[in-house]
Amino acid sequence: MKTKTEFKNTSSLAVKDLATIGIFSAIMIVVFIAFSIITGASLFFNMIFNAVFVSFILAPFYVYMCMKVGKPGIALIYNLIHALLVFFMMGPFISPWFIVGGIIAELSMLGKNSYRSITRISISWAITMLVRATHGMAEIWFFKNAYMGSGVSSEQIAIQTKYYTSLPWVLLSCTATIIMSILGCMLANKIIAKHFRKSGLIN
Repeated sequence: MKTKTEFKNTSSLAVKDLATIGIFSAIMIVVFIAFSIITGASLFFNMIFNAVFVSFILAPFYVYMCMKVGKPGIALIYNLIHALLVFFMMGPFISPWFIVGGIIAELSMLGKNSYRSITRISISWAITMLVRATHGMAEIWFFKNAYMGSGVSSEQIAIQTKYYTSLPWVLLSCTATIIMSILGCMLANKIIAKHFRKSGLIN
């Protein structure tokens, strides 16, 4: 029987767990940036559909990371890493959006063995990607003055304002992001069950 101390240790993130989170977060950021560069010619696509496709493409990495580590803190750390990236690339004004999103995503994982549940992982991933999908909207809704001061062109602000203040476009982007996040996680779970659990890489 495990002692309370042993149980506590197995519930906290070890150095190897932090390394796993760091490696997978780095891979996900590289894939995200590469995809954004490839599709960057279309501002409309990046505004409305970038998060939709990214949520599906990155889901397998997120699901594997969560199930491999299997301990509280993964969703929060991943989102904090992204918030730090945004801080340096876009400015500090939008970073709190990702920090709050990370806290909400982590709160959605409260409970025993939640990081072993594909349903709970899918919820946290959908929240994470919904935060990413709406960060451009937040720039217009809540941080417009700071966003304008970051050096973005008035033409881009006009286009963002056009689409991000249109309820149909906002609903399309958010709904599609949630759906693709869940589908991506479901597919990832099947792949993991077929190839990684049988090999013993994931319990």
